Amino acid sequence: MYRFELKDSDYSFNASLDPFVVLKRMGFTEASIYQEGNIIRIHCPIHRDLVRKSMIIDTEEKTFKCQYSQCDAYEGGLLIELVAMYYDCDIEEVTKNLFGEEDKSTDLLFRGEMYINKGMHEEALPYLEQAVQMDPRNEVTRCKLAALMLELGRKDDAYREYLAAAESYAVRGELDKTLSIYNILIVLQPGAVKARKELSYLFSRMGRPDAAAEQLKWVVDFYMKYGQIKGAQEAINTILELDADNGMAYFLMGLTHKEAGKKGQAADAFEKGAELLLLSRELHRANIVLEEARELRPGSTKVQELTREWEKLAEELAAVQHSEAEEEEDADANNFINWLEQADLPEVPAAPATPAPGSAVANADSQPSGTVPKVETSEISPEDRRVALCLSDMRELTPDQLEKMRQQLIGMFTDVRKTYEDGLLAEWEMRTIKDFYKAFCVAVDQYRRG
Repeated sequence: MYRFELKDSDYSFNASLDPFVVLKRMGFTEASIYQEGNIIRIHCPIHRDLVRKSMIIDTEEKTFKCQYSQCDAYEGGLLIELVAMYYDCDIEEVTKNLFGEEDKSTDLLFRGEMYINKGMHEEALPYLEQAVQMDPRNEVTRCKLAALMLELGRKDDAYREYLAAAESYAVRGELDKTLSIYNILIVLQPGAVKARKELSYLFSRMGRPDAAAEQLKWVVDFYMKYGQIKGAQEAINTILELDADNGMAYFLMGLTHKEAGKKGQAADAFEKGAELLLLSRELHRANIVLEEARELRPGSTKVQELTREWEKLAEELAAVQHSEAEEEEDADANNFINWLEQADLPEVPAAPATPAPGSAVANADSQPSGTVPKVETSEISPEDRRVALCLSDMRELTPDQLEKMRQQLIGMFTDVRKTYEDGLLAEWEMRTIKDFYKAFCVAVDQYRRG
């Protein structure tokens, strides 16, 4: 816990604070703030808890405490101290951070982008780094620094900055912005367990259990690959806490039990997973789970009942769903390929300037009113350094994982393109991200050819 020297005036100021106003000033959305009587619960912004609302704020006492014993906020304190911890500032600077004063970081950001627009990326770097140091809680500036590092070939540094911004957005409940950044993170490091795990939590909070399960599968595969059964089961339990009816999570739990030699528990999990998947009419997945259940309990009455139910539903729905899914996937794939092959992006109506991943107030005045500028992109050769960076990450992927990664990129591109079309990404940031998408596709082609 940070230790602050508090004066009488600090206690008086703390007593005057409205916790709801303070949290909104810190960026929390209304949906992310849960109130029960005099108690407020939020995702802890200090250790960036993306799973549970572990921080408790007493609205009458104007105090806070995190329930996680390893968090710096575990010992608790006054609300004014929470603000100081969040902004990493002295108590005397709390008012400035909450209610604003002239911000020198904006000028640094503007100067950095001037160099970027001239193609002088090395010269721009110290300005953006200083801007982030001066305003570490500004996710917009941090995303710009990450994009610049990506342009300079510092992929690991870019990943770190993007991840920090994504975690801050997620804690405050700005989930759409968080997802936009995670789309980029997965392109940068497709096998990163931390990003996959937190993306699964994010999808669960967004009410997308299928997408959460897909990300979780990567995490479980990683743990299983290295024999870390406990880690895999903990990841699955977390998803079940968020979505108790996630059939795929029970399927994955069954696989971990099977690997550990616990056949009875594995069969129970497979039966539960198949039942839930049938309820949600996910026939293809239900059949995969049923095959595992039949292998362990071939004579089970429960498995036989589930199999008959699957056959009945399959007759009614399978042909139509399969045809529609194939058409939709083909259309998405064609749109994705066309997007990558375009020399530029079409002009689109400009949205009002809104703080979001990769945007800035300084950028709003520099764009023409009414349109977003076209983004010229470059051709990516197999010798491009970005291709080599992508290839280095693919060495650990199985062919199945690589294909799933390609399919995920196809699904992501719509979100990334919309982020640009909504005016939330600067032109140079969109160009950098799109070129990395291209590099990944070139790397996939090279990897498949051996």
